[in-house]
Amino acid sequence: MSSQTRQAFGRRVRLLRTERGLSLRGFALMTAVDKSHLLAIEHGRTAPTLDTIERIAGGLDVPMSYLLFEVDSRRVRCEYDGCGRAGGAGRR
Repeated sequence: MSSQTRQAFGRRVRLLRTERGLSLRGFALMTAVDKSHLLAIEHGRTAPTLDTIERIAGGLDVPMSYLLFEVDSRRVRCEYDGCGRAGGAGRR
């Protein structure tokens, strides 16, 4: 996971957590994810595993896909559109 993706993911998690009025400590207890690990995720310093993403999504009552949607959408579009590849522009 790139640094930009980690940071975008972390911002989304933090925004949703704070919108729901959940403290970091309370959210850590709710999701069984260590508070320091959650903090590192929210600040984009570490990439969560799929298990951790699943726990976070459950704690926020959203699907895992919601946490990931738009976080890396430019990269996904490029992979499908072929942008950024030598000689790949416009290839579908």
